[in-house]
Amino acid sequence: MPVIENFEIKANPVQFMEADDQKTGYEESKVIIIPAGLENTTSYMQGTKRGPEAIIEASTQVELYDEELKFEPIQMGIFTLEEMPLEGKSQQDSLDLIQAAFKKVNDDGKFAVTLGGEHSVTIPLIRDLKERYPDLVVLSFDAHGDLRITYHGELSHACVMRRISDMEVPVYVVGVRSISPEEVQYVESNPKTGILYDYERSEKAFDVQEILKWGKHVYVTVDLDAFDPAEMPAVGTPEPGGIRWREFFSIFKQVAEKTEVVGFDIMELCPMPGQERADFYAAKLIYKMLGFLRRAGQL
Repeated sequence: MPVIENFEIKANPVQFMEADDQKTGYEESKVIIIPAGLENTTSYMQGTKRGPEAIIEASTQVELYDEELKFEPIQMGIFTLEEMPLEGKSQQDSLDLIQAAFKKVNDDGKFAVTLGGEHSVTIPLIRDLKERYPDLVVLSFDAHGDLRITYHGELSHACVMRRISDMEVPVYVVGVRSISPEEVQYVESNPKTGILYDYERSEKAFDVQEILKWGKHVYVTVDLDAFDPAEMPAVGTPEPGGIRWREFFSIFKQVAEKTEVVGFDIMELCPMPGQERADFYAAKLIYKMLGFLRRAGQL
């Protein structure tokens, strides 16, 4: 259980998709944004702790109307929590605090969108959801397998999918183009772990049935390095190749229409001077994902 039982709701001074004529409070909002800028175990470039703030700031410049969906997703009500006070806390205490916030939001019947931070932020979210949905499946978009037992001797962001798999939650990872022999062996021996490699995508389309064979309740986690660095340059561990914007949404639309999405997160934005387009990209990604869930009747 989290070390904090009663998480206190406080508003972020800047709200995601800030709009004076569309503001809603916590009680009236369907969607709650949880900024969790944890950065304790990053292994290459630093800066993911600034990711949530950069996404929220960039979102204030995103147009409210979605020309593809023909409505303003913000009308469902979106409320942004104050940034998690994680500075100086241990990894475990940080994860406990994040889980406490996530649990509070879910207990209140809200839909949580969590902004990282390093990818290990996803671990406490799945701990909470596993108790709520026995048939939970995690769909991960990532350039890396993240299925190592440890990395550099610690339970880091590079081990997040292994920790989730160890909870007996099925995991399916899309866009992988960097993986170790240890991880490949694990996938081949574990029938509830799957990968759609980046090199396969031109010949093998994503099939939502790969998810549904395990369960209908799906949690979507997006490490932004899943995207082609030509589109998403501001990540801590970029890899050549990767998913493009339209391809991502061709997959996400299937998931929104045929499964029950119980939450999602956006991880590992590493804000960089001169690459503010990446912050905007992440903000619009979130807003459009929420729009497709709304159109599918999930929000």
